[in-house]
Formats: sequence, structure tokens, C-alpha cells
Amino acid sequence: MRSLVPPAAVAIVACAVQSLVLAEPVRPPNVVVIVSDDAGYADFSMHGGFPTPRIDSIAAEGIRFTDAYVSGCVCSPTRAGLLTGRYQQRFGHETNIPPVLSERNGLPLTETTFADRMRAGGYRTAAIGKWHLGYAPTFHPLSRGFDEFYGFLQGSRSYFPIAAPTRLNELMRGREAVPETFAYLTDELADEAAGWIEARRDHPFFLYVAFNAVHSPNETLPADLDRGRRLAPQRAEVAAMTLALDRAVGRILDALATHSLADDTLVVFVNDNGGPPGHDNGGLRGRKGTMWEGGIRVPCAMRWPARLPRGRAVSEPVIALDILPTALAAAGIAFESSTLDGVDLLPFLTGATAAAPHDVLHWRQGSRWAVRAGTLKLVKADEGRARLFDLAVDRGESHDLAADRRDDVERLRGLHEAWSGEMAAPLVWDGGERTRKARRQAAKSALN
Repeated sequence: MRSLVPPAAVAIVACAVQSLVLAEPVRPPNVVVIVSDDAGYADFSMHGGFPTPRIDSIAAEGIRFTDAYVSGCVCSPTRAGLLTGRYQQRFGHETNIPPVLSERNGLPLTETTFADRMRAGGYRTAAIGKWHLGYAPTFHPLSRGFDEFYGFLQGSRSYFPIAAPTRLNELMRGREAVPETFAYLTDELADEAAGWIEARRDHPFFLYVAFNAVHSPNETLPADLDRGRRLAPQRAEVAAMTLALDRAVGRILDALATHSLADDTLVVFVNDNGGPPGHDNGGLRGRKGTMWEGGIRVPCAMRWPARLPRGRAVSEPVIALDILPTALAAAGIAFESSTLDGVDLLPFLTGATAAAPHDVLHWRQGSRWAVRAGTLKLVKADEGRARLFDLAVDRGESHDLAADRRDDVERLRGLHEAWSGEMAAPLVWDGGERTRKARRQAAKSALN
């Protein structure tokens, strides 16, 4: 029987089928998470601070979160939360790890990390920069899901080469120390990140870059310090370190652009806690180490040109715990949402849902705690009573509403107590008490 389908149509269909068979599978996006250290909320120009055009470009080409939080108010707990997507209080990682080499001191081995999940999903993984999640071999980045590591284990170190570094602050490639021949560490980490992107560009990758900038010590390059003096006479060193950080972030963004990876890479920039004295928290009350907004609200921006809108400011509260599930969803890696405290932000950011990502957020460190529900925040920042603020009209937390809104105080207190009852007891680090005594003695000696 003669075919009723024209030969030309048959040929077109055959070509289409062959194209589908031979087509390359869609490559999942790369993920780059950049963490700065101890910057103030308003230290970057996207919040009115020093000129940081490269950091700002992440927000300009994507999304800026005005009410972004971290889950801790100091370095190590925040990183434990970010790299697990879970409140670090669930596993007791509530305070900074002291600089003591111990098999007990580190992100608990019961926790699955960001890198564990990405590597299981077929990604190449690397950590560059500051670790601060344990110093023993079992806590090393290469033992926690990262294929490669270039950085240092301790919470801080010099920005210049150290003549006789310790095991905790030496610069390492993998598990081995490397000669310290770099000019300035912030630039060195950026160059390493850019080189890693070039080397791994042909395979989906997860890159975690944790700068120690702008954490103390305040050490700068002369050229940056000269620029810093012209910008901010009273904060020249902080300005100089911030300018170097912006240059370093630009180096990473340029590497993505050079290799045509920018459109299909999810880039997240976030600071690790509020700024300490000498930094500008933009009118937020408190500083690093406190439960006030100045201790936990941070600069944060995200871009993914292929999927996310451009130039949007989001005022709904988000938290650094959200970065992990958002990245997993972007990568198409399955996860049980019930095991994480962070949420996938993509449906909210793309407009698939109008629901706010979080109804309630929590913080706790020792006897100090805070809870935010909607725009209300109840905070017990010291040994005194809990105080209530409406952040919609009082982000500086200057007008305590507790006496006039007792029902709200009790409601938020109940939310906090229920959450806290689900958390673990804080871990007691080896050397922690000795470290605290040494610090108290040093402080006492300084006053005499």
C-alpha cells in the first residue's frame, strides 16, 4: 500500500528523532558560594558603604535580600549551619571552636554536608579559604565531602606569609602545607578559585570560597590602604580590606564569564555574621556576637541569570540555611525537606509561589536567644528580660513593645521554647574553658 505521508515529512521526523537521541543531556548549573568574614551590614555600597561594584553586581544581576540572616552570631556556628542546611543547635555546634587540635572539636560527623550532597549528585567540589569547622583529620574538608581544599583550618590568620606557621593557620593544599609565597591572601584565594574554575569548567561543580576578609588582623596592601584613606579617613584599614575583597570577588565572577559559565551558575554571596567594632552595621543595633540585628542580619545577594529575575530586592526574611536546599533544587538533586531547616527559595524567587519562605526564624547561643515571626522579633540579648520589637518600623530595635503587647511576647516566647526543646545541648569543646580563662586574664592584664 502506498504511504500517505510525504517523503519529505518522513525525513523531517527522522532527523528530529535522531537529534533527540544524539542531543547532549542538559547540564545542571554550577554553584558558587562566596562567604565574607566579619563585614558590617553597611560596609558594601549596595547598603551605602564602601564602593564594592563587583559584589554589588551579584545583586544588580540577580537578587538582593534586605532581611537576610545567618543562624549564628559568630564564625564557626554560622558555617556549621550554612554547610548543613540545619540549625547548628540541632547538633550542639553552638559556639566557636577553640584553636585546639582535638578529635572532639569539629562539625559532628553525624552531619551530612553541602559538599557530601553535591558530590553524591555528580558534582566536583572544592573548598577554598577559611574552614573553622575542626582541625583534626576527621574534620578536614577532604573528609567532609570536598574533593579539593586550598586554605587554612583556623578561624583567622595573617593576610601575609607567615614565617613559621602552625598546623592550624598554615596554608594547605589538600592535607599538606604549601610554601607561603603569595603577596596578599585575599588575592591569592581569588586566584586559586579562578584557576579551579578554569580547570573544572567542563564538569558541573560546587565551589565554596570562604574569604577571611575582612576579619582581623587589619592588614592591607599599601595601594589599597591609600585608596581607603581617601574613602574613609576614620576607617581606612577596613575600607582597604573591603576594596581587596571586592576585587577578589570580581576575579571569581570574571573567571565564570571568561569560560561562558556565568548564565548557568548560581552564585551566592553572604557575610558570616554582623560586623564587630570598626565596621558599619548601618544603624542596626548591636554587633558580632549579639542577638541584636547587628549581630545576625547580613549582606546577601544571589544571581542565576538563566533562572532568576534581575535587579530584584526581597524584603521577606531568609536565612543562610536556605542556600543548601536552594542549590540542591537548582542542581536537580533530591533531598528530604524534613531533614533540613532551610528551604528551597526558587519557587518564591521565580514567582511560582507568593508565600514567604519562613514564618518563624530562631537563634540561640547559651542563655541568649531571639525569635522572629513576621515583622516581630523577641530578643533576650543579655541577662535582662526579653524585649519585643516591630522590625517593619524599628529595625534599629530602639522601641521596646513588650510592656504593651504581652500577648505577642508570650506567643513568641512559646515559639522559641518549643523550638529550643527540639535542639541538642551545646557541645563542650576541648580547650574551651582554658581558652576563656586565658582571654579573661589577658583582658584583665590589659586594664592594669
